[in-house]
Amino acid sequence: MASTSGTTLKKTGLIFGIAASILAIISFFLPWVVIVDVVKTLASLTGWQIASGVLLTSSTGDTLFQGSPINYIVPLVGIIIMVSTLISFIRRRVTRWDGLGIISLSIVAFLFTWVQYGAGQSLAGEGGVSLHPQIGIIGAWLALLGLFVAGVLNTRAVIEREPSFGALLGAWGFMGPATFLVVVFFFLPAVIMLLLSMTDLASMNFTANPLEWNFIGLTNFQRLFNDAFFPKILGNTFRYLVLTLGFFNVGLALVLALVTTQINRRAGFIFRLLWLLPRITPSVIYIVMWKRLVQTPPYGIINWVINLFGGTYQPYWLTEMPWVFVILVNGFVGASFGMILFTSAIESIPKDLFTAAKVDGASAWQMIRDITLPLLKWPLLFVTSYQTLSLLVSFEYILLLTEGGPGLFRTEVWSLTAYKRALFTYFGSNQWGYGAAWGFVMVVIGVVLAVIYLRIFRFDDLMVEPKIDVL
Repeated sequence: MASTSGTTLKKTGLIFGIAASILAIISFFLPWVVIVDVVKTLASLTGWQIASGVLLTSSTGDTLFQGSPINYIVPLVGIIIMVSTLISFIRRRVTRWDGLGIISLSIVAFLFTWVQYGAGQSLAGEGGVSLHPQIGIIGAWLALLGLFVAGVLNTRAVIEREPSFGALLGAWGFMGPATFLVVVFFFLPAVIMLLLSMTDLASMNFTANPLEWNFIGLTNFQRLFNDAFFPKILGNTFRYLVLTLGFFNVGLALVLALVTTQINRRAGFIFRLLWLLPRITPSVIYIVMWKRLVQTPPYGIINWVINLFGGTYQPYWLTEMPWVFVILVNGFVGASFGMILFTSAIESIPKDLFTAAKVDGASAWQMIRDITLPLLKWPLLFVTSYQTLSLLVSFEYILLLTEGGPGLFRTEVWSLTAYKRALFTYFGSNQWGYGAAWGFVMVVIGVVLAVIYLRIFRFDDLMVEPKIDVL
């Protein structure tokens, strides 16, 4: 029965594919749009005219419509799918990639055609005329929809024949939204940043057309590595990252989780709640509190305490020890994130393991070393990698606390430098291209560190399938 159903789906898909391909090719030669003004028709354009770059202008010289070779994709898709369908018909077998290929091509062609029509409509509107779709463009959209249906039917036929392929598609579908978000919010911005870093775009040479970029190659990167303060900024970033991550975001977070899970549950909850206060406090208020702590007498709280014990040396501590307070300010915020994750992971460990260890005479440290920590590899990997990337790109508290000083680049980190180069005024110009170069190098460093963490924590071993005995 399944074979009969699969054969029917295959035949239906082949028929849809051939019919829709023919319609896509024919529609390309039919009128796609008509441009009209209030009184009379100005032009009726076919798909091939639009794709060949037809340019219509008004009597005043304004551009009314300009074609694009993008529309050649529609008949090309039709030809490709027609040939593929005929090959499938000759070999009497639809492969697993026939349907997916048809679906992908039809979606791409539909999107390009839709965008092109919208661009033409906008351009015609600027010329004071209106753009109406005709039978050709409607036929092309229907053909592409038919091709999409053909692809779905062919894919269904393959799934009927190969259930494992259906499971594979299900996995892809499950990961699809996450992949889309990664591509849109990480990969594409990184590509745009790389392109921008190869330009000299700045506020002083910015034109009315933001796409008019003057590419200068790797000049910005050469300028970056030749910067006299490059070693200092790199060292500051390394110091900030290692100390804050090691002592607070991972180290203190793990200690807090271990301690609060060993004491009374209610007391542990209250203690963790107090540690969350720095994270939920607005940034400006949080920094104002720290600045009040380090102020000179009679306002500074630290100096007030020193005075109570008879101390005489009461400076402005942010100038004396800026790095101490930069790390403390960021560390108190970062520790709460890891603390919550580690606590949840510890609470999920089966209590029977600890009970058995106590019966065997294990000490608290032995249970932490031999039971808790090995079972925290996943949370440790996530917190370490996430907090590394977070610290690498964070500069908010440093900007509010020291602005990269005191002095020249004393506490300025890489991300703050990228921000200042791109969005602060240097000699009357925001240097977007140069700032993008700093930002792209930071992205590369982040990717390299993430790969190193995956190696250190043996990510492949963490991903091994559970060994469950089959009864």
